[in-house]
Order: sequence, then C-alpha cells, then structure tokens
Amino acid sequence: MGREPNTKTVQILHIGRVDANHEKLWQQLQREGITVAFARTQVACLQMARDLQPLIVVINTADSHFSGDRLCRTLGRRLPGAQRLLIAEQGSGLNVPCEQRLVRPFTGRKLRESLDKLLDAAALHVLRVGPLQLDLISRVVIGPEGREHLTPKACQLLATLMQHPNQVISRKDLMGRVWDTVYLGDTRTLDVHIRWLREKIESDPKRPSLLLTRRGVGYLLAIPQPDPSTDDASDDASDDVSDDVSDDVSDDVSDLG
Repeated sequence: MGREPNTKTVQILHIGRVDANHEKLWQQLQREGITVAFARTQVACLQMARDLQPLIVVINTADSHFSGDRLCRTLGRRLPGAQRLLIAEQGSGLNVPCEQRLVRPFTGRKLRESLDKLLDAAALHVLRVGPLQLDLISRVVIGPEGREHLTPKACQLLATLMQHPNQVISRKDLMGRVWDTVYLGDTRTLDVHIRWLREKIESDPKRPSLLLTRRGVGYLLAIPQPDPSTDDASDDASDDVSDDVSDDVSDDVSDLG
C-alpha cells in the first residue's frame, strides 16, 4: 500500500454553517496558531477527517439539513481519539453521541471555553515531537511522508522513542517496555519493528535520519535541536546524525527470518 500524500494536519475541523457571530473567534484561533479547517457537507467532512486527522470536530447541526447522529457515530469509529462538539438547537441532538454539546444561542466566550477544554483533553493522547505526531488511540502517525496506521506494538515502540527524544534507549529496555520481556536471546522482533517504523516515517528508510541505531547499545529518535545563536542550526543538526547512517542500515534485518 502506498503512502498517503496529504501530510497536513489540523486541530479543529468544523462542519456546517459558520455562525456569523462567531467568525471573529475562528479568526482569532487561527491567529493564535490553532489550525482550523471547514467543511460544508457530511461527505466533505468525512474525507477531510480522514486526510487531516483533527483533534476536534465541531458539528453544527443548527440550520443544517442533518441531525449529526450518523456523522458523529461514524466519526467515533474512524477517529476514536477525536473530540466531538455538537452545536444544536434547543431540544435537538439529545441522543447524538458526542463529547460536548452546545445549545444555541451561546456566546463566543462559551464556544471558546468548550474548545479549550476539548483541546486539553485531546492533547492527552497525542504525542508531538519534531516532525512527528502520533495518536495513541487511533495509532496513526503523521510525519514527513504522510499519514500511516501502526500496529499496536509499533505504536508502543514509537511512543516510547518519542517520549525520550534524542536519548539512546537500550535494546533491553525497549524489549522490556514494549514486549514485557528481558530475554535478549532473539531480538529479531525488535529489529523488524524498527525497520517497519522506518518505512513509515523516513523519507529514505535505507538512509534514516530520524530513527537511528547506536551499534551495540540501542536506538534513538533524533530530533534536531536548533541553536538560536547560529543561522546554520538546521545544517548542524543534520550533520550530527549523518555519521550513524551506515550503522543504522547494517543493523537492519532484511526479512522476518
């Protein structure tokens, strides 16, 4: 299966009519760096949700021609980690599955408070390190090469590395944390999962720049740390990891054996 080309991700996806009274709020959110996308129809919403992996989906059923029930249920299956905020008229949407519900009319401040709470809740299961974003519930990683779905063990392995960026984690520790074993007689399973992860997140898996090997020790997730005192920070960071490329490739396994 090929990689999915869309690498953009958003924090909030809004479906339905945008209330004119709240347009300034959406503009303010984007000025603050909170990415927002808008969909007019349910079909467009599902497509954008699949491509953009939003943390929050705002479903505005007020003045719309859908109840939101089927859409919210579908979103719950396809984006199990996303927070759903339903905007409804008085007396409607009572049985629609969602994390939060707002009944019109309400102020922009009330909407902002709801969005802030949902963003805080969503952040608990989403890891962001360097160019990588990993949803621990849906097990979807978004990186330089697009959006990829991971197996449970691959997700756990990547999460462990992302929680300790630029730190070498020994093979023994990785086997213990991910596979709950201290037996190192056969670590081909770890090697295979490292290779799989490289195929998901690296531009060139044979010459990795993110997931690196420390020969005889373990692995690390290399995230360049820019030096604000120099204009050549990005070049320096890439040079720092280039020396380990040959080791990374030689330690890979070629098959499951």
